[in-house]
Amino acid sequence: MFSLYDQKKILRIGLLFSLIFTANVALYAQPNLQPLGENIADQGSAYYQFKIKKFYSTDQKTTYKVWLGIPKQLTSKAYAAIFMLDGNTVMARLNDDILKDLSHDHAPVLVAIGYDTHLPFETKARALDYTPAHRTGKIQPDPRNPERLTGGSTQFRELILKQIKPWVSQQIQIDSQRTALWGHSYGGLFVLDSFIQDAAFSHYFAASPSLSWAEQRILKSLEQTPSHILKNKKLVIMEGDISTEIGQKQSQNFDVNMIENNRQLTRMLDRKKAQTKLILYPNLSHGEVFQASLMDVLYNRLF
Repeated sequence: MFSLYDQKKILRIGLLFSLIFTANVALYAQPNLQPLGENIADQGSAYYQFKIKKFYSTDQKTTYKVWLGIPKQLTSKAYAAIFMLDGNTVMARLNDDILKDLSHDHAPVLVAIGYDTHLPFETKARALDYTPAHRTGKIQPDPRNPERLTGGSTQFRELILKQIKPWVSQQIQIDSQRTALWGHSYGGLFVLDSFIQDAAFSHYFAASPSLSWAEQRILKSLEQTPSHILKNKKLVIMEGDISTEIGQKQSQNFDVNMIENNRQLTRMLDRKKAQTKLILYPNLSHGEVFQASLMDVLYNRLF
């Protein structure tokens, strides 16, 4: 189980979420693929300083853009850090009011991992990077969108662990006991795949993971993972409870059995002695959980 400290932080979610996000989260019900404008790193923050660095895939075909946010008031020797996928959209959602709140009481280091684009989501690249490979290890078309390729999570994780994470550590010392990975939808799949494959993070946050994708590939992988690999590892699964998105175009990553699949996953991981929590957000859909879960993690210091 999570420590009493962790459990108390998680229990604060409902009140803080209802006070801060209920009025705003509906703005993010469906992905908006309109080009983004300036973000807080471009505008400048009174509370965080940002460094930006580009990284490249092994084949040089994909350029990644990483934003590193470091608190201006340095008060510790080592800092909690959160690595966030879909970094372009993450940066578009941050503002100085949020950063002001984060700057109080053990401010975390922010690492937003995105792509060199003005779009909020680089859909083809993330489909490849965020999804686990077939058991053959081969890159294959996405069963939900055949013009996209999938199965590149191993290579993407190697980029994070061997290039991005070391670069962050060169800029500021991070606390290995409070280093988190967060991702939504396909990004949630990547978090779960990383939960299996590495121990590089102390906390894993999978928001609305697409568990039914590719005939439940990630669920099958977790079922086959020996308990000793998962024992005591910390995972929070975050999901909305709306089973239909009335009046809106249905997301391809929407899963009608999402809640039961997440409960099944939680029960399975409990049997394997992982420290697992399932957080359900009332009246939120798949897309809306992006904002809600990310802000929950940040505001409630869940890591």
